[in-house]
Amino acid sequence: MVRRRLSWLVALAAIALLLVACQGYTTQGSKTAEHQGATGGDLTVEIGKANGTATENIEIEGESDLVLEADVTLFVGLGSFKIELLGQDDQVTLVLEAGAGEAAEGHGQMVTDSFGEASYRVTATDAENVTYVIEYTYR
Repeated sequence: MVRRRLSWLVALAAIALLLVACQGYTTQGSKTAEHQGATGGDLTVEIGKANGTATENIEIEGESDLVLEADVTLFVGLGSFKIELLGQDDQVTLVLEAGAGEAAEGHGQMVTDSFGEASYRVTATDAENVTYVIEYTYR
């Protein structure tokens, strides 16, 4: 009897873990272009369809603790999409959100970690035809 209950508990725990793992970030038809120079760079992302949440990175070669001053523009065809720039200790420095047929723009900062990566978080809810551009300068 105890063994049967334990088996059920293990099975339920496994199902719960699978459900949590399935709530990631999915995209279809995405394309990314990135350019970097001596004073900054830009990142352009176009997405056909997206759902979920993910933390994305911009890699700056060999630079840690570098501040990136960033201007962000966002356009969403359908659904909703949110971008959060992450600064020191992953503190949110900008929240930019747009819904169907909307555009948004804003300014924030990102800071590179010890691997030279600056991070931002995206959250999509049934989003389609999304385009965002992050233009940044090094400070």
